[in-house]
Amino acid sequence: MKRIFLTLAFLALLAVSCAPTAPQIAPAVNEGATDIPAAQTIAPPTLAAPIVSTPTTASETNTVASLPLLQQAQTADPERYQFAVEKGAQILPTTDGKSFYVLWLPEGSDPSSPPPMIVTLHGHGSWAFDGFFLWHPYAAERGYGILALQWWFGGGEDVTDYYLPNEMYPLIGNILRANRVQPQTVLLHGFSRGSTNTYGLTALDRASGNIFFLLTISNAGGAARDFPINQSIDQGEFGSQPFADTHWVMVCGMKDPNPDRDGCPAMRATRDWVTQYGGTVDLLIEDPNGDHGAFHRNPDNVNAALDVFSELLGR
Repeated sequence: MKRIFLTLAFLALLAVSCAPTAPQIAPAVNEGATDIPAAQTIAPPTLAAPIVSTPTTASETNTVASLPLLQQAQTADPERYQFAVEKGAQILPTTDGKSFYVLWLPEGSDPSSPPPMIVTLHGHGSWAFDGFFLWHPYAAERGYGILALQWWFGGGEDVTDYYLPNEMYPLIGNILRANRVQPQTVLLHGFSRGSTNTYGLTALDRASGNIFFLLTISNAGGAARDFPINQSIDQGEFGSQPFADTHWVMVCGMKDPNPDRDGCPAMRATRDWVTQYGGTVDLLIEDPNGDHGAFHRNPDNVNAALDVFSELLGR
């Protein structure tokens, strides 16, 4: 670890063993919001997260079933929850006891040699079941697995109501390792507010030495320059080229209601920022008829991005 205080914070995170008090079901919110309040600056860690086995026992299943956040998600969107169940997805608790994730592998997959994986972060005030639902037909067609993390805690808009990148990355890394996912076989996707976190997560992946992410899809959410981990990138705390050897697809709709935050002007500026730090933007999708949800509302957009992933896998 480059800074002692992050190490202590990370250990404290792993020490949490029970779920939080059940939150009230939040009212409907704008899925597209990506404004993230300021928080303390986050230093980049040199991660060596421990391997944590995927929960499989009856007691662990009961733990996630009783998690208030999962109960809230089921109530908020029972159809998409049921879709995940019917498709055979596993719904498992995060190792810190605060949240859950949806894990799915195509039928016939060998758990000892899993297929490439799509790791997806939902948008503002949303649920992991939304990401799973949107990605499933494409993943099933191409033989990819899906890991959808519930990274919002179900109420509020403060930074404490969402995982921060340095909190999410160890959880994601542990899940991937526990399921024997190989480096450079993962597509990281984030939509809207989730997209805003893809930049820090990708930098953390490189700084950790894990290098799971072969491609990052930043979908309708630019790199907020006042977001703490992005400030750390700008200040050189991840080195001069934190995105070296990274590959990106960026997506925007020309009719996005917040063009300077989530739309094409924002994503063009973010392309230049990522390139400045050594990244390669293989594709910038500018949907002329699309709004904030242009990516998944147009199958051509999704398949164009997945074609980039396929090409990188086959190099």
